[in-house]
Amino acid sequence: MSLRFLRFYKTPLLLSITAAVVITALNVERNPIAILMIFAGSLIGTFVLDIDYILQAFFIEPVAPNSGLIKDYIRQKDLYGFAEFVQTHKDEIKNKTLHSALFQIILGAATIFVLSSSSGVFLKALILSAFLNSIYRFVEDYLHNEASDWFWSLKINTTPQNIYIFLLALVGTLFYCIYIF
Repeated sequence: MSLRFLRFYKTPLLLSITAAVVITALNVERNPIAILMIFAGSLIGTFVLDIDYILQAFFIEPVAPNSGLIKDYIRQKDLYGFAEFVQTHKDEIKNKTLHSALFQIILGAATIFVLSSSSGVFLKALILSAFLNSIYRFVEDYLHNEASDWFWSLKINTTPQNIYIFLLALVGTLFYCIYIF
């Protein structure tokens, strides 16, 4: 793996690995295949929100200038270049579908549904990791004073109090999800 690639994803990957360790420990999982599936699902869950850029390039705004570059990275299977491009130009694309409060609400509900079902550990770890990383990216944008970009689909007033309540609900949902895993 390229160091350039790790530079962009070190915190999300650390969160996903930590989630995998916590899930494995809380389940007292001893089956090596199940442990491998938990770690694989958690690591793949790190990159779920980056699908947003592929959606933008192929379906939402296929003629935008950045869309052509994203399509080229995907066609050439240059994942490192794609990751670097996404991190460099992430602020240029507004109203991202997966980077929204509405998607987080849906993802939180889906996480509760999947974790309370009899789904396999891979899917459970993947969706929990994606939810955890969506919370991280929301907090990251909040720290850069860009949290209001997440509420474009809900069209609500983004006062600090509303953002704190929303974040508290997300973290509460996350802890509940870890509990029911």
